[in-house]
Amino acid sequence: MDTSPPDGLARLAEENAALIDNALDLMVVHDPFGRIVRVNAAARSLLGYEPAELVGRHYTVLIHPDQHEEARGVEASLRGATPERTDIPLRLCRSDGRAILMSIAARWSAQHERMFVTARDITGQQLARAALERSEAALNSMLESIGDAFFSVDGEWRLTYANRKAGDFVGVDAARAIGMPLLDVAPDLLASPSLPRYQEAMATRQADCFETFWAPRQVWLEVRVYPHADGISVYFHEISARREAEHRLRKSEQRFRKLFNQAGDSIMIVDGAMRIVSVNDQACARFGYSRAEFQGMLATDVNVGLADGRALLASLRAGHARLLRTDKRCKDGSVFPAEVQVSRFDDEGEEFFLAVVRDLSDRAEAERQLRESEQRFREVIEMTPSGYLLAGRDGALLDVNPALCALSGYPRAMLLELRLAELFVAFPFASLEGGENGPIAVQGMEAVLRHRHGYPIHVLFNGSIKRDADGRALSLTGLMTDISARKAAESRLRELATHDTLTGLPNRALLGERVQQMLDACPQGCSVAVMFLDLDRFKEVNDSFGHEMGDVLLCEVAARLRRVIRPTDIIARLGGDEFVVAAHCASGQAAAASIAEKLLDLLTAPVEIGGIDVIVGASIGISMYPQDARTREMLFQSADTAMYRAKNGGRNRYRFFEPQMTLATQARMALEVSLRPALARGEFELHYQPRYCLSAASPDGMALYGMEALVRWNHPERGQVPPQQFIGIAEETGLIVAIGRWVLEQACSRTAELMRECRRKVVVSVNVSARQLAQAGFAAEVRTALAGSGLPADCLELELTESALIEDIEHTATVLRELKGLGVHLAVDDFGTGYSSLAYLRRFPIDVLKLDRSFLMQQDENVATVDFVKAFVDMAHALGMAVVAEGVETAEVLAFLRAARCDQAQGYYLARPMPLAQLRALVGAHAAAA
Repeated sequence: MDTSPPDGLARLAEENAALIDNALDLMVVHDPFGRIVRVNAAARSLLGYEPAELVGRHYTVLIHPDQHEEARGVEASLRGATPERTDIPLRLCRSDGRAILMSIAARWSAQHERMFVTARDITGQQLARAALERSEAALNSMLESIGDAFFSVDGEWRLTYANRKAGDFVGVDAARAIGMPLLDVAPDLLASPSLPRYQEAMATRQADCFETFWAPRQVWLEVRVYPHADGISVYFHEISARREAEHRLRKSEQRFRKLFNQAGDSIMIVDGAMRIVSVNDQACARFGYSRAEFQGMLATDVNVGLADGRALLASLRAGHARLLRTDKRCKDGSVFPAEVQVSRFDDEGEEFFLAVVRDLSDRAEAERQLRESEQRFREVIEMTPSGYLLAGRDGALLDVNPALCALSGYPRAMLLELRLAELFVAFPFASLEGGENGPIAVQGMEAVLRHRHGYPIHVLFNGSIKRDADGRALSLTGLMTDISARKAAESRLRELATHDTLTGLPNRALLGERVQQMLDACPQGCSVAVMFLDLDRFKEVNDSFGHEMGDVLLCEVAARLRRVIRPTDIIARLGGDEFVVAAHCASGQAAAASIAEKLLDLLTAPVEIGGIDVIVGASIGISMYPQDARTREMLFQSADTAMYRAKNGGRNRYRFFEPQMTLATQARMALEVSLRPALARGEFELHYQPRYCLSAASPDGMALYGMEALVRWNHPERGQVPPQQFIGIAEETGLIVAIGRWVLEQACSRTAELMRECRRKVVVSVNVSARQLAQAGFAAEVRTALAGSGLPADCLELELTESALIEDIEHTATVLRELKGLGVHLAVDDFGTGYSSLAYLRRFPIDVLKLDRSFLMQQDENVATVDFVKAFVDMAHALGMAVVAEGVETAEVLAFLRAARCDQAQGYYLARPMPLAQLRALVGAHAAAA
């Protein structure tokens, strides 16, 4: 009996009512007929209704019309087996017609015959989640568009992100490499000096920047390393060209310094204030000063009687080199006559003068040296491989050397009858005239010589014009070197930058430029089709005949495409076995379909590879401008999406892009995002499908042999996701390795517990993916799982697909021998869907063949199914293998399997996959019956 005073009960009731009315969440109570009997004040702020307005109305007045059926279903479930539910997302309608997303929690009280409902606005949460997804997409786009290659690793040295440039640099698909150990993705790092720098940055958390030589590609790189909270991020780009330029600059400076110091004349460099800043060895020897003493002197300290210095400076600053005769004073006070060649030059805006001082103490000796010098000059000119010419002020050739005759194809006599304008197609000097301000010299300028037979020859021209005191041209002296080979190499480099080196087709860069031109020129009402072609059997050709024959196939495909593509259309190779065709299509999709059909016919014609005719075929995805996209990037993306749909649809076909393809891709990406943390969140569980022996002595002729472990994903929002929707994603992303390891450990542990409880032997079968099999330590993982669970090795059967077995036959054979050494059984799963050959299986230590359901359902008017299967079973038995039939769904199939002497069977007719608790009861019942 309640002994609380009446006023206390009243106050408690008032407080409870105030608590409900002041709650921020919406609270509703309705009767068994759905009529609202009570609603709190939150209806006013959340829905715009006064509570009194809603009392007596059916609750569906608040539910968005599209979700009335869903709401009634929820109500039915609450009144049934689930009287309480939470986190039900429903859209409620405000009084102003707007819909808001709310999370509903509801409870049905059979005692009070009332439904108690609370609702919370989660619209903001949905908007925040969408904003986060957009932010992540923008970040990924930025990392793909930066000029540097980029990758990031976590503290365990696993790749957390890599842009396409980084993947291309080491020859891997960046998206597929995410989650893999860094050294598995780029094993060459192990021998690279970069790895210790990465490890130091990881350990010290200090950023680093260095240059290193990457031996696998013979290039220099500039690398920047930045630690972050979870690991390090690395940016790098190639600097080989810069390093080479710096090396050439140093070599050039060394050559200049050597020439400067070894010159026979005294050379001085003087700044604008007439201070001596540099001298050569000859100047030190002739004047008697050391370099240190020279650098504290003025040019006037060694001059004697030099007059009219202002006029000299003015002439030099006007660009005229001057030849002076003057006396020079040495350190010991002696004086000698000299001939001084003075010229002015600028270095980064600072004025300098170069003075070459020739000693004229012995005039006869000087004249003799001059004659010898002239003779040497003539010999050098005659013997030099560079073409030489001397032209008068009118452009007439006055002198040439044999090298120029050979270069131009003219004999000397004919050359001396020409003028510069007749010899050159393009010449560095527009005119020899120009007065005081005209050009004096050019160094390293390109010119084009007209050969005697009319074709152009590219040369590198060095020349100077000799002028008189008034600046009028007197003569031109020029030296030229043939650079035709270099120009051809430059042209080839441009070709390599824009074309595929194997097929000669335009590459991705040139394709983008050409397609943009097509889009810009596309008339109103017309279309441009972009087609992505992916060869269907190229990998088989590569694997069977080798990469050299694969290249032959690619060249043949390129040649065929060239023959049928119109001159106005574009064909390009993106890389691998991917090609792109862009074509003008005046009649839209009909024209594009006609082109695609022509391409498919072309590519299904046999190609002779290594003496064998091979048919490859192709999958083609088509995107139309402007119907599907208005930018080349979106056209490429849409065509790529359509191509993958064509390939998934059966290959050797074409598909036009459809908007729902993008939606499907986005949905798949969303599923991938959810899959990554699923294992850590404990969202996976195992179901088990029993397997029976067909030759048992039991009354029904069957006895439980074991079960196959099957992974199930309980998604927190989608519910149970079918394996066919997420296993493929796990394979592609590499998540299957971790998931497979978990399945193996769970299956071993649960089976060992089951055997201890039921005191009988059962064998558990675990599926193994190709990625798991390729892992170096897979056999060790199996050994660990057996040891940790206590499961006998002969109670574990590992199932492998045919495709996993032949992916790397030598590696697979080695791993299977290690597994057999542990004592486990090995089975080939889904036999009959791949190569379907018993011969190649003899290379592996296989114990069991699991026949695919499609193998059992084959129809042949000449051979009965039971006879066909019996013959197969007999062959397998002869090879020492047991045979298990999968997908048994009828009594008739079970009967003919017995008649064919099949060893074991599993399928829905015998038992469906079941959770562990149900399996425990089944095994216990069989143990009791035994």
